[in-house]
Amino acid sequence: MKKVVFLTLCACVAGLLFTGCTKDPNILFSSGGVEIYLLKAYKTVENSQKIDEKSVVLKSTPVVRYADILSYNSDNHTYKVSDSALDAIKNIEHSVFGVAFALTANGRVVYTGYFWPMFSSASCNWITIDPIIAEYAKELKVTLGYPGDWEGVEDRRNDERILSILARDKKLTN
Repeated sequence: MKKVVFLTLCACVAGLLFTGCTKDPNILFSSGGVEIYLLKAYKTVENSQKIDEKSVVLKSTPVVRYADILSYNSDNHTYKVSDSALDAIKNIEHSVFGVAFALTANGRVVYTGYFWPMFSSASCNWITIDPIIAEYAKELKVTLGYPGDWEGVEDRRNDERILSILARDKKLTN
């Protein structure tokens, strides 16, 4: 009897272990990693494009998942991403006034910005990623405004939370 109970218990434990395993690359980094979400809702600060982070509401799924980030160069603030991430960004309905996003580390917002296309004649005094250049360069370059860098934009592109996750997973390059 003890042998039957022991074998049944072993079979149950083995079954639980095997059903808990997954090979889905989107679930590979269960800690959340570094991801980019579009914003469902947000407010800007005064007469600027700066996004008030207290007002941010993220969409339910990231537009760039951690598994899609292949590497990050902290010197030029450029993410190499998968083709599926580039396709997701390409399929966003882009506006000349940008599409708001948030970059998160382990599920917490580190900074916000806009996918701001190069065909826009409007300037932006907040963090931007040009989705048109991304499509052709196959990378996301994060800049402090459009066009070019603006004075006074808080630079959190190399925040320690981002760098530690990317270094841990050998995705940090220079």
